[in-house]
Amino acid sequence: MAPSEAKKRANKKYQAKNIASLACRVKIDQAEKFKAYCANSGATSNAVLKDFVLNCIGEQESPQEAVIGPPAAPAGGGISLPSDTIKAAQEAAKAAGEAVPVFIARAVETQAQRDEIGRRMKKAPGKKSEA
Repeated sequence: MAPSEAKKRANKKYQAKNIASLACRVKIDQAEKFKAYCANSGATSNAVLKDFVLNCIGEQESPQEAVIGPPAAPAGGGISLPSDTIKAAQEAAKAAGEAVPVFIARAVETQAQRDEIGRRMKKAPGKKSEA
């Protein structure tokens, strides 16, 4: 259901009073590389930049506000995580100096590599398979 005209006006009034946009200028090729980086991380450029700003000023979104995956993803394209998992990811990302989506992408890739190594070790010659 589309938002009513009253809801649109209320949103516009709230944003005018409470929300600011930040922008920077970069070369076109740099912008394209950044957008590709964000897409590969499973996040929008806005989400990555917002996470960076919040980390710089020592603030973080509450777990209810945190977005894992692109907000515009079709149904089933995002994931839900328990709030304690999101909090742990936020703390670890802050300690690593990374945006949360970037940290999660790196953590998943690292674990996938570890899992693959474990599967290869089970199949190594002279090893008995536990399956």
